[in-house]
Formats: sequence, structure tokens, C-alpha cells
Amino acid sequence: MSQIKIKRALLSVSNKEHLIELAKTLTTHGVELIASGGTRKMLEDSNFSVTAVEKITGNPEAFGGRMKTLSFQISSSLLFRRDHKTDLEESASLGIEPIDLVVCNLYPFEEVVRKKGELEELIENIDIGGPTMVRSAAKNFKWVSTLTNPNQYKDFIKELDANVGCVSLETRKNLALDAFRLTSRYESAIAFALEGKFEKQLRTIALDPGKASELRYGENPHQKGWVYPSAGAAGLASLKPLQGKALSYNNLLDSDAAWKTCNDLHQLKDPKFPAAVVVVKHLNPCGASIAKNSLEALELAWNGDPVSSFGSIVAFNSEVKEEEALWLSNKFVEVIIATNFSDKALELFSSKKNLRLLILPPIEKEMEELVVRSIYGGYVVQEEDIGFDREFQNMTEVPFPAGKVPLAQFGVMAGKHLKSNAIVLVAESGAGISIIGAGMGNPNRLISLRQAADKARDNGHKNLGQAVLVSDAFFPFPDNIEMANSEGIKHIVEPGGSIKDQAVIDKANEFNMSMVFTGRRHFRH
Repeated sequence: MSQIKIKRALLSVSNKEHLIELAKTLTTHGVELIASGGTRKMLEDSNFSVTAVEKITGNPEAFGGRMKTLSFQISSSLLFRRDHKTDLEESASLGIEPIDLVVCNLYPFEEVVRKKGELEELIENIDIGGPTMVRSAAKNFKWVSTLTNPNQYKDFIKELDANVGCVSLETRKNLALDAFRLTSRYESAIAFALEGKFEKQLRTIALDPGKASELRYGENPHQKGWVYPSAGAAGLASLKPLQGKALSYNNLLDSDAAWKTCNDLHQLKDPKFPAAVVVVKHLNPCGASIAKNSLEALELAWNGDPVSSFGSIVAFNSEVKEEEALWLSNKFVEVIIATNFSDKALELFSSKKNLRLLILPPIEKEMEELVVRSIYGGYVVQEEDIGFDREFQNMTEVPFPAGKVPLAQFGVMAGKHLKSNAIVLVAESGAGISIIGAGMGNPNRLISLRQAADKARDNGHKNLGQAVLVSDAFFPFPDNIEMANSEGIKHIVEPGGSIKDQAVIDKANEFNMSMVFTGRRHFRH
């Protein structure tokens, strides 16, 4: 049982890459080829002798190809136990001959999902016969081999040639595991896509080790790490850098934070300031701006915290050109994300061997991905914090200036990506709008406010009267307003919702401040 001679093989593939090479090896070892539909035609066109699957099933292909390999005969040929007396007797009486190898890859459902296919196209790309064959063969791995990916053919061919057409039990086990991982991922992708089409809130989540890539290590060198691409999705998890080393665990997290923040700023669609740049360190935007052009946005974002920007991730919502590349040429950054890179920019960056360059444009709609975090014994899942804070309700006697609404919108969109408790100070210069100071990750909102004000002063902003303070959650007590006033801050944006709201409003009125409530909190833990 350890070594099984391959005598009959069933081939039914949508991806026909390397199929002819595999078929040549199989026929060299005297294997009978059984095939259906397009697979059979390709093999016959290449002068292979092929047994039609209809000859095995006793039925023609039907219903536009929906019925081909689904049959009692095929499943029996794969599933009966070769060392089981009753199974052997039944197979003989039924005229069932064993099939020792299944070569099958499934309809490209995930590819159709990536192309945003309509429901009918998705339905027609749900493979039924393929998973049935694959699962049957994988279940009976003691005797049957299962190939589900052209990338497996090369090693399989080597083993056949080295063992006179035989396959080891260890190989069959590994191929069976790959097969079940494939069908698990495939069914999960179908469920996830249809849940979206049918507007279901609860969504299927699956991790497929077959698609995972091992990272050098996790968050720290003593931890192992992997990255798992989502089923049917294109994005950061499956990107390969244009240059530089592979992305690390921390690079991936920081790049995700930078891209998502930049993507949100891109959604502002400010006609005056269309260019957005974000600088991230340890998951927090230490700099963010929108400006007339990418170079000005880069300068503003970087100067929001030039010390923390060392060793950062930088994200653009536009192409990086020669000007931006020159400006960054003497700066140390880990990753740059952009919609594209000009030839001149690539030439300038080529000397920085460790710098990773990623092409990941912003998306023009709200993100649909779920946020998944592990807890002891399970997972907590939520929707992304998406959408704009459109409502700015004046709460004070001094109205919030209409000219500062763009600053408020920018501050909310940038600030919601900081770890709570978060306070951002936002200001406008002739070049654009940017974070001039931020405090984040503190259990006390007063500490974050103090950090934001100190950072703004460090950056040369001595007068904060024209800045806008944005808080990711309500102020629980008036003491935050007292501190803001002591720093010269006059304009405040917060969601409201505290039982002390009126006391906070009264304190703002006492200091002749303007304050608006957005009605939407943006905690980030």
C-alpha cells in the first residue's frame, strides 16, 4: 500500500497549464487517460489516446456541461477500498474499475469574484463535479492520488519517473491535504461571495494554509508568522514588492494602516487639495496631509513628526515621480505605497536595496472587508470603520467657522486611524491641510491632548488659535476643555455622547470656543 502503481487517471481541468507534459509522463508509464470536455479535446488534439468519461459513466454530457463527471461509476471507482473484501466483491459485480489518479482544478470562481462578476456568472462558475471528484479521491488517499494544481505536476512527474510509475503513501497524504484545503477554501469563497450578493451581515471567514506564505518571523524574532490572502480578494496580502526584500509581519501591518488612512483621505475628494500622503509608524499615522500636489503633501506629512518618520511607511494616493523620489532619497523609510512609480523614481530608488515599493491604488468605494481579531477561544469580528462624518452640529454660542469644516473632515478621517484615546490637531497652510500634532494610545484623554499640543509646538506651531482639535471620542469631563483653552485652542470637533456633554459645552462657551458634535465615535483599540 505504501507504493501505488498508477494505472488509470481521470483528468478534468479548467487550468490546462503543463497538462501536456503531465500526460506525456503518464502515457510513458502506461497509464490509461480518461478525460471530459475541453480536457479531452486538448489531449486528443495533441495525439493522446483518451477514454471519454461518457464511456465510464454511460451517460452523455448534459445541461450545458453541468453534468459531466458526476456519476455513481466515477465516484465508485475512486472510493472503493482496495483491501476490503466486500468492496472488492461489489466493485467486481458492478463492473467498477479503480481510478488511481485524479487531476482536477476547479472552475475559476475566485477569479470571477475578483473581476466583480454578476450573480449569474458567479453561479455558472460554481464547480460541482470537480469538488466531488477531488474529495472522493482525497478521502481514499490510501490508494488514490489527487493533483489539484499545475504547480504540483513537476514533483509528481519526478516521483513517477524515479519509482517506475508508482506514488508513495506520504505523497498521497500530502496531496490529499492540499485537496481538502482547496475545497475548503473554494466553498468558503462561494459562501462569502453569495453572502455579499444576498446582503447578509454574517460572513464566512476562512484561512487556507495552502495560500499562506511564511514570513521571516512574527512581530518579534522569537515568534513565527504567516500571511493568509483572503479568498477571492486582491490586495496587500498578495502583493509582491517591485523591489526590496519581502514584507515582514510588521511591514504588512504598518503598510495596511498607511494605505487605509491614505485611502480614507482620498475619499475626501477635496478639489483644492487632491493629493494625499500618509506616514505611519507602529500602526499610527505620525503624519498625514492633503495638498495641491504630491510633493507638498509629502513635505507636510513628513514634517508632522519628522523624528518619528524615520523608518516609517509612506503611502501616496498618486504616482510617485522624480520630485518625490529625490525628496525621499536621503530619508530612511521601509515601504512606499503608491498608485505607480515613474521610471525616474524607480531609477532613483534602485540604489536603496532594502526599500520596498508597492503599487496599491486607492479604491473608489467603501471597503467591504471585515476586521477580525483573535481572542482566547475564538474571534471578534466587525465591519471596517467606514464612511464620513457628514453631520457637524454646532453646540456652542460661537458657531464653528464654515471655512474650517474641511479641516474638521480631514481631522476625523485621519484621526480615526490613531489608537485611542486619540487627539489630533489639524491646520491649514497655503500648501494644504495636515496633522500638526497628535496624541494617541493613552488610557487618559488629557495625556493625548497634552502630547498633541507639545508636538505642535515642537513643529513650530506656537499659536494654535487657528488649528482644529479633533477627538476620536467624547470628552468625559470639562477638564479637557480647560486644557485645550490653556493651549490657545479655539475650535473643537468631538462626537458627543457623554452624560457630561452639557458641562463640556458650558465650559467651551465660558472660553468663547466653537465646538461641533459629529454623532459618530471612532475608537480604535
